[in-house]
Amino acid sequence: MAIDPITHISFDKYIIIQLPNELYKIYNTFTEVIGLGKYGSFYSKDIVGYPYGTVFDIEYEENDTEDQNKKQKGKKEETPGVAIPRKDDTAQSLEITDDILSNNFNSESNRLLIDQGSSIQKLSNEDIELLKEQNTRADKLISNIISNNGNFQLKTKQSQQKYLIRKFRKFSKCFKVERCTPQNLLKFLMDKNDLLRINDISLESIALQLNLSNIQPNGNYLVMDETGGFLIYSILERMYGGKEDDETKNGTITIITETEHPQLDLLKYSNYSDEFLKKTIKYISVMELLKPQNEEFVRAEFLRINEDLNINELLALKERSPLQQRKVNWFERQMSLIKISNTVDYYDALVLQTDFELKELVDRISKYVKPGSPIVVFCKFREPLLDLSNEYLMKNLNFLNVKILQTSCRPYQTKRGKIHPLMTMKSNGGWLLSCIKVIYQDINSVDKE
Repeated sequence: MAIDPITHISFDKYIIIQLPNELYKIYNTFTEVIGLGKYGSFYSKDIVGYPYGTVFDIEYEENDTEDQNKKQKGKKEETPGVAIPRKDDTAQSLEITDDILSNNFNSESNRLLIDQGSSIQKLSNEDIELLKEQNTRADKLISNIISNNGNFQLKTKQSQQKYLIRKFRKFSKCFKVERCTPQNLLKFLMDKNDLLRINDISLESIALQLNLSNIQPNGNYLVMDETGGFLIYSILERMYGGKEDDETKNGTITIITETEHPQLDLLKYSNYSDEFLKKTIKYISVMELLKPQNEEFVRAEFLRINEDLNINELLALKERSPLQQRKVNWFERQMSLIKISNTVDYYDALVLQTDFELKELVDRISKYVKPGSPIVVFCKFREPLLDLSNEYLMKNLNFLNVKILQTSCRPYQTKRGKIHPLMTMKSNGGWLLSCIKVIYQDINSVDKE
C-alpha cells in the first residue's frame, strides 16, 4: 500500500520535529540518522509510514560491558536509539501528565517550604549523569529526582507541575513529527529568530493576505515575493494542498523578481517536485515586465549573437548538440517572457511583498490584473501603505474599497482554570493594504454617444 505523503511520513521529504522544549527543527527523512542533540538520535526509517502528529519515544538498548568501559575511558560513541510511537496515547502531546503527581502529597501553600538550595536534592549531578548513561527512561529518571527531593511534597500542586515541566523538558527523550506546512515553517523561523528573512510577517498576516487575495485552485496570480519563497509556498498550499497529481487543479503563479535569478530558498521545504514547480511557477524580472521586448528584436539579437544562424533550422532539428540546445533554450525563454509581458487583464490577483517604491510599481503593473480582482500589499511599516493609499489609490477611480489593516494578535496562555496573555511577542505582524481594481467609465460620456 502506497504511503500518502500529505497525511503520513514519507521517505525523502522534509519534516518538522517538535522537541519537548517547544522548539521546532527541520530534517529530511532521506538522512539515515536524525540527531536531536541532548534528546538523542534515531534512524529515520523508524518513523516512515506513521501519520503526521505522532509522538515518538527514543529508547536505547542496555549497553554491554565493553560499551560501558568505553564511556568510562571518555570514548563515548553515539549509538542511535529506536523511535517507538505512542499508539495508545490519544492526546499525542509533549506535555507531562499528572500520573506522577497522583502519588505525591501537595500542600495548600508554600509556608512550610524552606529554601535550602541544591543540598535538598539527595541525587548529585554525577548520579543523574550515571542514570542518563544507563539510558534510564525519562519518567523513571524524573520519578527518581522527585523521590530524592526533600521539598517536593511541601510544594503546592501548581508548583509541582511547574517543577515537573522543567524536568520533563530537560530529560525527556520524545519528539513529535509534523508536516512541513507554511504554518510549521513559520514556527521554525520564529524559534531561530529569523523573521527578518520573511519581512517579519506573522501567521495572522499571511492568512489574511491569502484570504483578501482570494487565492483558490485554477487561479492565475501575479506575485512579488521577497520572503525567500515563503509567500509562494503559502499560495501553493492554498491552490493545491500538497497534491501534484490532481488534474482538476491547473493554476499558475507568475513571480516578478528583482534580478534574473530569484531568491526562493525556502521553497525547497515545500516537498513539491522540481517538475511540478517548473510547470506551475513562471519567472520574469521587473525590467523584462516593464520594458518588454518583441519577437522581431529577439530574432535579430539571436542572429547577431550566433553569426547569422537561423533559429528555425535549430527548432526543426530532432537531435541537437548541447550547445545547440542551450541556444534553443535561450530563444524559448525570451519568447515566454514576451508572452508573459503581453498578458494584460489576465491575472486573478496581484499579491505584493516588496521593498520597492509602491506607487510607481502598482501604477505600472496593475494593468495585468483582471477587472474586479484584488490587489493586496504587505509591508512591515504603515507609512509606505499610507502614501500609496492617499497619494495614488484614493485619487484613482480605477481602485475601490481601499483599506489598510493590521493583524496584531497577542497570544494567550491557557491552562485549566486560568488564562492570561503572554507578556512577549515575536512580531507585530506588519500591515496590509487591499483594494479592488475596476474599469472606470464616465456616465456622461456614454450618454453623449
